[in-house]
Amino acid sequence: MNSFKPHLTPNMSTIQYSATTGQPFLRLPAPFSNIIVTPPRMSDVEPSVAIMGDPAVAQWMGRMGPGSTYTTARAEAWLTALKAQTDAMVEELRGAGPVSGCPLRHIREERADGTDVFIGDVGLVRSSWTEVFDAEQRGRFVAENNARAAGDPEIAWHVGYYLAPSHHGRGLMTIAVKTLITQFGIPLLKTKRIRSSTFQGNYGSLRVLQKNGFVIVDTLVEHVQVGDEKKSLHLMEWLGADSMIP
Repeated sequence: MNSFKPHLTPNMSTIQYSATTGQPFLRLPAPFSNIIVTPPRMSDVEPSVAIMGDPAVAQWMGRMGPGSTYTTARAEAWLTALKAQTDAMVEELRGAGPVSGCPLRHIREERADGTDVFIGDVGLVRSSWTEVFDAEQRGRFVAENNARAAGDPEIAWHVGYYLAPSHHGRGLMTIAVKTLITQFGIPLLKTKRIRSSTFQGNYGSLRVLQKNGFVIVDTLVEHVQVGDEKKSLHLMEWLGADSMIP
């Protein structure tokens, strides 16, 4: 069985490091203490394709939902680029300077035999304003946000996530989002501003955000083409740590 050793960072983020791989991770609190959030691995390609292809997930994934196919090749390209970014962030995490982003995002369930299985993704990343269709305006927002130095509390972050249908309805994602914000975002990134979005009708995702202190600030009617229909999009903003669930 893999063994893990705790590591308490100077700013009190409860990051741990695997004694086997040396990789950092966050462990969710009970009753989800067998769930960890780690950097991505290339072995996540096939399970991510399976999850993203499930209708219960695909219907809410916008441009990656019905009408497009999340193939193995697409997943490999995405994870190759993502892993390069998160590997660099892991090295920052081991150093003494500020951290530019969060490398912990892939959700895994630990098994009794010491192995773990990929069950979803929860990313805390700099906002890319994907809901803004005007390329010039979106580019300006992104450039201004990315130009901010690591640790700048004015950085606009975005939280996004998906979870294997086998684990829906348990409250797991609510706790995963809370853990990522409180144990990494606030202490390490100095996070004060977080944006997110969810499709109108995706009540599970809406409740995840609301329980974590997000409120609807706008609803973009029939904004995103998903398959043969246009879906409306709730834009959400975080009110701060005091507004989160106990």
